[in-house]
Amino acid sequence: MGHHIDAIIGRKAETNIDVIKKYQLAAAFEKEYTIIILFDDSMYHWSHILGCGIESESENLNWASPIVFQIAEEIGFEKYAIIQTNYFGGMGDQLASLYEHGTCLLKETEINHVLKELGVVTTGRNDEFDELNLGEYRAAEYYYWDENNFADERPNMIAGKVPEDYKYKFR
Repeated sequence: MGHHIDAIIGRKAETNIDVIKKYQLAAAFEKEYTIIILFDDSMYHWSHILGCGIESESENLNWASPIVFQIAEEIGFEKYAIIQTNYFGGMGDQLASLYEHGTCLLKETEINHVLKELGVVTTGRNDEFDELNLGEYRAAEYYYWDENNFADERPNMIAGKVPEDYKYKFR
């Protein structure tokens, strides 16, 4: 089974849920952390509306960009990870960078390393990725669907939505 997700991960205690709802973002709450699942169409929409760039400062990490930095700041994250997974059947890659107030502290390294630096503590046999149940969140679009949204069935999630006025919706 494949896994393709882009996300911002920050501390739950710093999370302003009203901002997540304002931007209609999908969010999961695992342990002491908030996982903001990024969906391209949603990010393109908000980039256009807010006049904030989508160009990534990273060659390999898709959403290390001004729009994500702005949203992370508005949500209240002081220190946060931007992660990306892209693999199928065990083949592929995953990557992360760690930021504090929009400044990169660790660039393009293993997700577990970044999560550990963010403060994720492992228990038992789990690594940091598994500790936050990131394997459960396989594709961003599942959490932005108008119907049968996967977040609707999970009590620890807020369903995302691509705003109705997004002019490129369903390209």
